[in-house]
Amino acid sequence: MQVATHTVSHGARAAGRSTTEATDDVGLGWCAVAHTTVGGSLLDGELGGATSSLVLDTVHSHLRKHAGARDDFQATDAGRERILDILRTAVNIASREVNALRARRGADLNVTLDGVWAVGGEAFIAHVGDGRVYLLRKGLVHKLTQDHVEGDELHDSLPGQARPMVLPRQPLSRALGPATNVETETMTLQLVDSDRLVLTSPWLHRGLDDLAIREAAGDPVPDGVTARLLGTARNNGVDEDVCCALMDVGEVGTEAAGAAQGRLATLARIPLFAYCTERELLAIAGITRPVRYRAGGAVFHQGEPGQGLYLVVQGSLKVEQDGSEIAQIGTGANFGEMSMLDHPQRSATVRALENSELLLITRNAFFELLKRDPTLAVKVLWNMLLRLSANLRVANRQNKPEPPVP
Repeated sequence: MQVATHTVSHGARAAGRSTTEATDDVGLGWCAVAHTTVGGSLLDGELGGATSSLVLDTVHSHLRKHAGARDDFQATDAGRERILDILRTAVNIASREVNALRARRGADLNVTLDGVWAVGGEAFIAHVGDGRVYLLRKGLVHKLTQDHVEGDELHDSLPGQARPMVLPRQPLSRALGPATNVETETMTLQLVDSDRLVLTSPWLHRGLDDLAIREAAGDPVPDGVTARLLGTARNNGVDEDVCCALMDVGEVGTEAAGAAQGRLATLARIPLFAYCTERELLAIAGITRPVRYRAGGAVFHQGEPGQGLYLVVQGSLKVEQDGSEIAQIGTGANFGEMSMLDHPQRSATVRALENSELLLITRNAFFELLKRDPTLAVKVLWNMLLRLSANLRVANRQNKPEPPVP
């Protein structure tokens, strides 16, 4: 997979350094943006830009030290977790640097960070604060990150509501600097040919909407995209320091691209995820793992501990209980959701009737995702409860004795 990167920064004032910075390393497949807010009594106008550069340089240096992990990457749970762990460690090292700088200079420094690392046909995203990462795919714009702010988000108006052109910033609930370690939001994304990822600093996206981003993304020249984004934000009244980074994805490969699209198509037709947005489906797709079974192979046996939910991409399977077949399931179905709630033993055996392809979502990965996204948690868990309630009603009706014949 080949990627191209492009970054641009633009200060609001002619004199002085911008408090927001962007960096890229096309050989490493990395790009990132950082924005520093300087509070307190310090009057050093250069400190914000220097701190943003410190964060970007620190993270970049750590990734360079572990560039071999990118070369050796294998698309397994362990391989993905290794990349994510490198990203989290890099961000925490940078947070410790900012925390130490706060102590030395007596300044209230808070840094937002967004970074994308392209590894083996996948994008690994790190996000802290209220910058944004957008995926531009097939003419559509998908917001991949949630703002880490106190209180309710004001950034996405409901249909029919008036949206102020430049929305105010809210106090951050998460940033680099206040503590030596910071909880970093991470996610993985299967890339497809011609994907574009846009990273924006906090003030930039406040002067944009999806239409402006989509129109800018249609420019075939990378610096044309970033110039149009910055120009639109300025025209809409943004008068703060802004920057953005763009990652252009080349050919990922037919098999990898087809797998990524297949996962989204499968998730979209699963009733459990019926109310999920495209962004949420992308996040769920990032934690799914493909598994294949030959005809006659057992997915799991009755009595085994349950550790995950399965989604049927293609094929058919039968459900056996105490040696007897009780049901068959096919493409688009899901099973094993009870294991997501309380780690019970499997109540039945599931075997493939034909060669079948499934997606597995492990319990641990599922709840890590829900912990990061409360809105997604409510949607999925509510649907899960509705499904279990419906199954219980069916079971009660089947067990209810027939009334006597008069």
